[in-house]
Amino acid sequence: MGPGRVVRNGPSDPALRLPQTLNLGFPGLDGDALLMQLDLAGVAASLGSACASGTTEPSPTLVAMRVPDDRLRSSVRFSLGAATTAAEVEDAIDRIVAIVRRIDRADPDRG
Repeated sequence: MGPGRVVRNGPSDPALRLPQTLNLGFPGLDGDALLMQLDLAGVAASLGSACASGTTEPSPTLVAMRVPDDRLRSSVRFSLGAATTAAEVEDAIDRIVAIVRRIDRADPDRG
């Protein structure tokens, strides 16, 4: 997964971000397909906000932030719990990278 394949949404200042939540955009990727593949791989994520989980509508927060449409439709929210370990985060990262690479290979126009 090369540079530009993933973009962190939100403020760059860590003091302005929630430490347990991460929203990543995967420009050009189909967010629904990504979410389905993440689910099959055992990685819990959401396309919408926490208060609208289960919906495929874009996050109202990202809309308000004027996130570009190619990222808006491919942005995924990950949340960590108090018991989440560093090993679990590393495992999730490996699974996410593998899924994005698999989707890239399936879509020659993305390569």
